[in-house]
Amino acid sequence: MCCIAASAFVVARALCRVSRFDKREMEYFAHTNDNGCRQPLKEHLEGVAGYARDFSVPGLKSCAYLAGLTHDIGKYSREFQARLSGARIAVDHSTYGAQVVCDKFGNSVLGMLFAYVVAGHHSGLPDKGNKGENADETSLRARLKKSCADAGAWRAELSFETEKAMQEMIALNERGLGRSEYEFLVRYLYSCLVDADFIDTETFANGGNIRPHIDVDWQKCKARLDELLAGFEAKTELQKARQSLQRQAMGHIGDGSGIYSLDMPTGSGKTLCALSFALERLLRGGKKRIIFVIPYTGIVEQTARVLRGVFPDTAILEHHCNFDFNEIAEEKLNGWTAAAAENADHDARSILKRSAENWDAPIVVTTNVQFFESIYSNRSSKMRKLHNIAESVIVFDEIHTMPVPYFIPCMKAIGEFVKLFGSEALFLTATMPDFPGLTQKFIGEALDVKELIHDKTEYRKFDKCTFEFQAETAPTCVAAEGSTLVVVNRKKTAEALYSECAAKKKFCLSTYLTPADRERKIAQIRSALTQGENITVFATSLIEAGVDLDFDRVYRELSGLDSILQAAGRCNREGKRARRDSVVTVFTLPGELGGAASDERASITRGLIQEYGIERIADEACVKRYFELLYGLRGYTMHGLDKRKDWDIDFKTTASDFHLIDSMQIGVVIPCPATADALAAPELPMHTKRKLQRNSASVTFYELKSLIECGAVTERDGVFVLADESMYSSETGLKTTVLRGNCEFF
Repeated sequence: MCCIAASAFVVARALCRVSRFDKREMEYFAHTNDNGCRQPLKEHLEGVAGYARDFSVPGLKSCAYLAGLTHDIGKYSREFQARLSGARIAVDHSTYGAQVVCDKFGNSVLGMLFAYVVAGHHSGLPDKGNKGENADETSLRARLKKSCADAGAWRAELSFETEKAMQEMIALNERGLGRSEYEFLVRYLYSCLVDADFIDTETFANGGNIRPHIDVDWQKCKARLDELLAGFEAKTELQKARQSLQRQAMGHIGDGSGIYSLDMPTGSGKTLCALSFALERLLRGGKKRIIFVIPYTGIVEQTARVLRGVFPDTAILEHHCNFDFNEIAEEKLNGWTAAAAENADHDARSILKRSAENWDAPIVVTTNVQFFESIYSNRSSKMRKLHNIAESVIVFDEIHTMPVPYFIPCMKAIGEFVKLFGSEALFLTATMPDFPGLTQKFIGEALDVKELIHDKTEYRKFDKCTFEFQAETAPTCVAAEGSTLVVVNRKKTAEALYSECAAKKKFCLSTYLTPADRERKIAQIRSALTQGENITVFATSLIEAGVDLDFDRVYRELSGLDSILQAAGRCNREGKRARRDSVVTVFTLPGELGGAASDERASITRGLIQEYGIERIADEACVKRYFELLYGLRGYTMHGLDKRKDWDIDFKTTASDFHLIDSMQIGVVIPCPATADALAAPELPMHTKRKLQRNSASVTFYELKSLIECGAVTERDGVFVLADESMYSSETGLKTTVLRGNCEFF
């Protein structure tokens, strides 16, 4: 009771202090920084509005400016100013701004667009809600009914008009503004607003130091890449075919339809060809950046390494779920609530602690999970990057791995960013599904995709190996001569087979290893292969793309046909050996080891092996049939995410429903000389966390939780650090199945 009375006294004293000023003479503030300095509210609103306008594509700049100018007008209340003075009270300032801007547009569809954006700028984009909901609910409709603290003092400092924003929306509507376009307009304007809010607050918190924008000389980059490509030899038939396909692709670049497909065999140089294409399209269309979207974390790291080798002087941002330390700590382990986010923003540093990357870099390399879950999130820290996806060239590497259950929303997102926000997309793979046909079937509108390879006669020159099938086999033996690669579906299987192998020189590659250790091991493997040593490598799918290693013999555990063909691309990669002497063995594992081979993709592949025969699984007809079966089988389970009708959109529910993978990979920092200084520092700023990524091993959330519960991993500022260094080996990586006391790691 005493504590309650004391708290009430503090609130009353703060309110009294604020009420001493006449509203016309009172100063209004937005934030307080670590030094106790306060940012004038008018300055903050105009700063955010200016940033949001600058971030926006042409045709939406007035809308973005209006969202920025109105987002925090609820802070003109006496209650919020009292909170800045120490009152421990909750103040919902976002709802007030949403009510004002919605009223300005007469509660129309346009008004609701701004209401979504302003109401959710801290707590996240809300659900629309039902008309009968009470004012104490969290939906947008309920919040628009809510009684808010009077913040009418904004009228003495600000004025805004809605006519220009209205004209922009009318122009969009005349082009045909449907429900899907409306949804993505909300997401896009929200991104412009929240990133502007983060940046302006960050600038104030850092004493006026503006985050530097990274410029790049794209012409210089293109010249460097052209020189590199021109230097490749074209002596063998395979090398000549590779060069011919690359020239054909570049020759069909044209003026563009917005979405392109580059279907080239494994080993034909797709990555560098795609990079050359992206640079050419960027220069022709005046785009801002290149974004590589890749299915697996391991391939992200490999692709980033290749790009840094090509462009050593260009900033390349590598961003995947391992990097979102704060997000995972806050949301998964420590808990996160919209109310907490709404009422923490008076302290400028609290915003920075919740911030993530905004992708303001010339080249971004990220994962499918990071890319699409950011688009379909409702949280500001994830969605702030969306406006930087606009006006970009986006390369979707290994596009065939698109998660089938979420095919519809993923394809819609790509289409809308191309149509509304000036982006261009390139679909890149060695096994291309029929995306125009699939989008026509499942979305009702065929995607306009321009093929860059028309003449595919050169493809036969990349048929460099033969296939065989073995059931109930555990390949731990090494061939008498040559090199062997064994690719399995699970990290623990790779580790188990590695342990049983009696080879003198063997390697184990998985994401239980840090990127730094994987790079070291790949360099050792490449050196051994160059010298013709007898080696055996046990790896997960991370080696199937982006790694130009050439083995004499490859074993691939039964999986999706696309994965098997990717693994086959590591066998006789340069075509230097006879086809009959280069064998790819597809196998199933015995007993418990074989559990991972029973998934849907593996089952389809097993049926195709029976139908076509193992020797024909690389035929175009078999590949086409594989994707027909895969998408046809899962069509009934596809998530459209459109559960409501008309213009009612539930952003919060959509974010909850959209999860590309259940086993999110999370980084655990491994203490070593490279991380010692960073871990010894009193704080871990964003740039430091980015550097720690190279020395972080990947685990699932459930593995992480078990490691924390047993004291093997600790958490610091949202960064997970291995406390028991004996649990990491630079040869096999992080141990996750260890008995300690009464705890077992899984």
